[in-house]
Amino acid sequence: MSRRWADVAELVATQGLKGRLTVRPVRGLPFLLSEGLRVHFVPPTIDGPREAKVKEATHAGGHDWLVAFSGVKNLDVAEKLVGSHVIVERADLPEGFEEGASYATERIVGFEVEDETKGYVGEIVEVREMPTQYLIVVETEEGEQVLIPFVEDFIVDIDEAEGVIYMDLPAGLVDMSEAEEG
Repeated sequence: MSRRWADVAELVATQGLKGRLTVRPVRGLPFLLSEGLRVHFVPPTIDGPREAKVKEATHAGGHDWLVAFSGVKNLDVAEKLVGSHVIVERADLPEGFEEGASYATERIVGFEVEDETKGYVGEIVEVREMPTQYLIVVETEEGEQVLIPFVEDFIVDIDEAEGVIYMDLPAGLVDMSEAEEG
């Protein structure tokens, strides 16, 4: 049975006083929000909107887009949504919309992971798709498997030519993951 909803973007910042938000696609997806598309925000906020329609979307450069949503009319409302994810019914998205994301994650198997503080962590042996993000399974030199969220906040750089992903992992994440696995 296929899932009904797809996590397609994250609301990363406010932009201006009129409630526009900076939106970034997640998991290597293309930008999928179009005018009139009904979206839901997760996790839901207590006093902010839980759903809206896309009113306008403008490319801001790189992976970022500026989006205006119905019901998000000012900075106060927009601030409540920062950090939320945008989910959409799969039926409202183009067929095959996830193919690019799958390719992007499959091709990093075999890459090495280097942490800015810890140094060499290990080699990626698997990529697991979770509801809101991907997890990379990294095998250490000791043969342990470490689960690391593959999120933009942790990624410093990806050197495709050398097959290395440079990350800035939170203190204790790798050690905690090793303890859970062991």
